[in-house]
Amino acid sequence: MKTVTLKIPDHLDVKIRRAVTRRNESFSDLARRALTRETEEHETDFARLAAPYRGMFKGPRDLSSREGYGNKDHR
Repeated sequence: MKTVTLKIPDHLDVKIRRAVTRRNESFSDLARRALTRETEEHETDFARLAAPYRGMFKGPRDLSSREGYGNKDHR
């Protein structure tokens, strides 16, 4: 596991210390959870974005089953 040094303003340190005391967890656990949540929220999940459109389009499920697919003469 990597060690990270972070500078935070005093008012944020107070809030974090209160939160870890109230939750009975370590500062590191809270920071790891918050950083994980922050990075996962901004990842693009194409399957989730495309889910509402599933089944709306016609055509073969597998393009490799299309006749002539991959054939140089087909182009």
